[in-house]
Amino acid sequence: MKPLSIIVLAAGNSTRLKSQLTKVLHPICGRPLIDYVLETARSVRPRKISVVLGNDREKVQAHLQAQKGAAKDLSFAHQKERRGTAQATQVGLKALGKISGHVLILSGDVPLLRPETLKRLLRLGAARPLSLVTAVLAAPFGYGRIMRDLEGRVCGIVEEKNASPEEKQINEINAGIYCVEAAFLKKALAQVRPDPVKKEYYLTDIIAYAVKQGLPVHTIAVDDAYEILGVQLLGNTQVGRSCHIGPGSILINARLGEGVQVKAYSHLEDCTVKSGAVIGPFARLRPASIVEEEAHVGNFVELKKTRLGKGSKANHLSYLGDAVIGRGVNIGAGTITCNYDGKNKFQTYLEDGVFVGSDTQLVAPVKVGKGAYIGAGTTVTMDVPAGSLAISRVPQRNIPGYKK
Repeated sequence: MKPLSIIVLAAGNSTRLKSQLTKVLHPICGRPLIDYVLETARSVRPRKISVVLGNDREKVQAHLQAQKGAAKDLSFAHQKERRGTAQATQVGLKALGKISGHVLILSGDVPLLRPETLKRLLRLGAARPLSLVTAVLAAPFGYGRIMRDLEGRVCGIVEEKNASPEEKQINEINAGIYCVEAAFLKKALAQVRPDPVKKEYYLTDIIAYAVKQGLPVHTIAVDDAYEILGVQLLGNTQVGRSCHIGPGSILINARLGEGVQVKAYSHLEDCTVKSGAVIGPFARLRPASIVEEEAHVGNFVELKKTRLGKGSKANHLSYLGDAVIGRGVNIGAGTITCNYDGKNKFQTYLEDGVFVGSDTQLVAPVKVGKGAYIGAGTTVTMDVPAGSLAISRVPQRNIPGYKK
């Protein structure tokens, strides 16, 4: 193949991610997202890589320049005005200087892209002016759709916001990964006009220009669509400012306030976690659970239809189901609510300031009053008055000479 250059588009404002940290610096398995993209880009041995950056360019550029050997193959371009992917590509192209051969255009937020996919694209595009990657999605909402004529040839790409109801039914999407002959790219970018709706310059318009020129547009499809999907929040998940979500965690329709920590391998579904709370590691929040401000749900703790009050802590090895727990409550390790009698579910109420010792069973329905103490190893079968100590241990017996 002729000389190869790469443009990585990484100037987005992280608008949909709603994060204070720019999307491409978000860590995945301990490394910023953009590191994976550049590692894949370097696998095809380009002459030079142009990284197009936006508002947080200083942070991203400093990170990339600190890596060993980064200065040898990277150039940086600043997209001062965010006016679309075509304009970003133009900025990146200018930073590459005088080039020939082909240009590979990648998105900076697609960390699962494989080197094998780029090599397939480059083999296809070696003698062609324009080739691109597509994928088939069962739910293609938000992505540009690949338009084909009756003979299956690509005739254009329509963006989601501009698509008709019929076009939105198309499930072949544009992956945003292109291999373009450099001279053709310069000509095509000069012909792109702003979109009438958003006034942005779309890179996808170079496909329409190629078709108008009578040039074929070739495609390859990835076998696994997850390879080309960007970083997204799915379902009705909402994440507040300054949250930290650890590796291996799964959030489904979860609502997080500001400054929430979700530590590694926690599972949150249809629940609410308020500001400053700490979840995990290895915690499970089942539907209809609410964790109030600054509360802690620790390792191997499961909540089901439970409200854990402000500042309360259940840090170890507990099951709390159908419970209403007040403020400043301490739940000892191994505590469980016995909420099911085989036919019906019953509630447990722990008022403010209750201290529950380790290995306690709370047999619902039961209420523990404000400031009460439950001794370790207790089975609570009736209400505990405020300020009282409940204890149900069998008296300890020591048998001398037992070992002998």
